[in-house]
Amino acid sequence: MVQEALTNTVKHADARHAEVVIRHTPGEVQVIVSDDGRTVTREGATDTGHGIDGMRERVATLGGALTAGPAERGFAVRAVIPTPPGPAA
Repeated sequence: MVQEALTNTVKHADARHAEVVIRHTPGEVQVIVSDDGRTVTREGATDTGHGIDGMRERVATLGGALTAGPAERGFAVRAVIPTPPGPAA
């Protein structure tokens, strides 16, 4: 997911900066890839790639959810993936 999101940033966003944040909290992993580039909607896309759809499918196979869209500045892809409970104490 991170690789695909960064590839999209390079190919489509004309961004100066990108950030990857990975958080592990009890019960889930959160992954956010954001950039400060221009926002490209599906209607404005110049190719027929399926990168976001593919990321969404891969995250869903892990029981998670993915959102992608305009952010405060630029574009962001966010995934929340549940993690199995740890060993009993």
